[in-house]
Amino acid sequence: MTSLFYGLIFMNLLFVTSAVCLLKPSTASAVATAVAAVAWILFNGPLEGQVLWSLNSQHGLTVSDLLGFAAFGIAVRGWIRVRSRREVNNSAD
Repeated sequence: MTSLFYGLIFMNLLFVTSAVCLLKPSTASAVATAVAAVAWILFNGPLEGQVLWSLNSQHGLTVSDLLGFAAFGIAVRGWIRVRSRREVNNSAD
């Protein structure tokens, strides 16, 4: 029961950090989203869903792992937007 609770906590953390990174990208929100994505991939055990690709009998790619990859993509996008905004501001000076 507690593992399901922690899984839901990590899922909510993933959604909140991704939403913040999409709405107001900053270095902090990009890093927080990347950390949440990695945490989700590592600790999503009770909420994994179907196995899409099996590496061996113990490991594979599941449906919920895709959420972590999508969140990591959001973090990279936020990081790139922050960096490009900084470059534009620095070139204007």
